[in-house]
Amino acid sequence: MKARDIAIGFNEAERARVGSLYWEAFRQKLRPAFNNEAIGLRVVRAAMRADRMLVARVDGTVAGVCGYYDRGSGAADLSWRALRQVLPRGQAVRASLALSVLARQEKDRLLVLDGICVDSAHRGDGIGTALLDAAEQYARDRGLAAVRLSVIDRNPRAEKLYRRRGYMPVDRGALGLLGFVYGFDKYIVMDKELAR
Repeated sequence: MKARDIAIGFNEAERARVGSLYWEAFRQKLRPAFNNEAIGLRVVRAAMRADRMLVARVDGTVAGVCGYYDRGSGAADLSWRALRQVLPRGQAVRASLALSVLARQEKDRLLVLDGICVDSAHRGDGIGTALLDAAEQYARDRGLAAVRLSVIDRNPRAEKLYRRRGYMPVDRGALGLLGFVYGFDKYIVMDKELAR
């Protein structure tokens, strides 16, 4: 039996691993913001916020992460200021414009998740479910009423998991012509009310 634990944050030695998981999971959506894969991966690794992330470890190695929004920032700080720290002005403008389409906002009394990523070697091992459990407990501990997440139309497996876990659709959207650029068209916003 492999030892598994989930805690808030990661250390600097884990930053590259956490950033790589996040980039792998959201590459298609994030890629239009950057000139190439290497730049995107470098920016995402630098942008990871340890204080906005639940990290699942198996035998001491990062196996999955769940980001969330808090105090105006998500798991990856891709603000103009953060982008300018690692990109020249022109590339930062491009990235900022491309990323603005994907932006989400915090909501009062809700924990808004900013992506769940599980290493491919651990998919099917219950890591995603354990991260959802941890996120829900984190929200309860802070007196929040619900957890919110979004899922794209090209990820039916995740949508099924969320529905099984009690998440219900509260909104839907579409990118229209931009769907071709970002690799998905439709998305569903789902909430789970938390028991008091």
